[in-house]
Amino acid sequence: DYAVISTAGQKAAWVALKPETGRMHQLRFHMLEMNTSILGDFKYQSRREVPQGLAPGMHLHARSLIIPRQTGKPIKIVAPLPPHMKQTFESLGFLEQEAGKDPLAPFI
Repeated sequence: DYAVISTAGQKAAWVALKPETGRMHQLRFHMLEMNTSILGDFKYQSRREVPQGLAPGMHLHARSLIIPRQTGKPIKIVAPLPPHMKQTFESLGFLEQEAGKDPLAPFI
């Protein structure tokens, strides 16, 4: 499942992705199957540089994780955006609050 949160013209989009299996590189591979890639992902994209004006680095971030526990309440971990992604978001005009509490809620 995925949801487009915001776009910057026709070249960039902020997308929320929901992994289905936890398999290594799953999200990166699924983006490739959709004929696109994650900014800064040089393993699954042909371009070997980040477009001018955008911060270098992989732009893939786990905003929150929920770890189920057999003996009680699940553990929820929430992480802020890393600095390089904040810089890119500012450059593209993306606002963190656009994602809302759960951008994938319609798919759950």
